[in-house]
Amino acid sequence: MINLSRYYPVLPLIILLSIVFGISFSEYWTIAITQNPEVLNNYKFGSEAMIYHGGEIYRSATIYSEHHLVLALISLLNFVVIIGVMAKCKSYPVFKCYLSAAIISVIWLLAR
Repeated sequence: MINLSRYYPVLPLIILLSIVFGISFSEYWTIAITQNPEVLNNYKFGSEAMIYHGGEIYRSATIYSEHHLVLALISLLNFVVIIGVMAKCKSYPVFKCYLSAAIISVIWLLAR
């Protein structure tokens, strides 16, 4: 039987990563896969106002969807690393989980 009480300290991180994955993948699915014209027109990709307030990811639908796909994959990678660290590490597994999530996130932010 699996001892789930070991995972309680990292539960907030798992919940946060699950939310980030859900939102990011939902945006990717909506923009890149379904490509509903009504939804695409609501985002107003390429307009100066959207680029000014939202950043360069609003330059086109392709850039926006790729950004959210990468964010979804990074959060999924973090989730897998957390489960792996909790399963394999005997000393300081909670610290190592938060540290690995922070390192992966910093690498992603620096690579942008």
